Amino acid sequence: MDQALAVVLKVIGTASRTRALHNAMSVAAHGDRRQLAAHLEAMTPGQLVEMAAAARLLSTEADQALTRSASHGCAAPADPASDSA
Repeated sequence: MDQALAVVLKVIGTASRTRALHNAMSVAAHGDRRQLAAHLEAMTPGQLVEMAAAARLLSTEADQALTRSASHGCAAPADPASDSA
């Protein structure tokens, strides 16, 4: 029984970390710096390390995808963070 409980708690912990990362990424995508700061301040140091690593990977891969799109003649979409509306 203790092993089953440990597995359940591990799954809950993983889901919680995933949700925190998703929420912060969603807020960042919408450009809400105040809300992003609140999400980041609520994270543990370990979660912040995960977030920073995920953000670096996402940025690198997105830049490469844009480069590939441009080389195939596809127009790059507008940057939503640069919208002034």
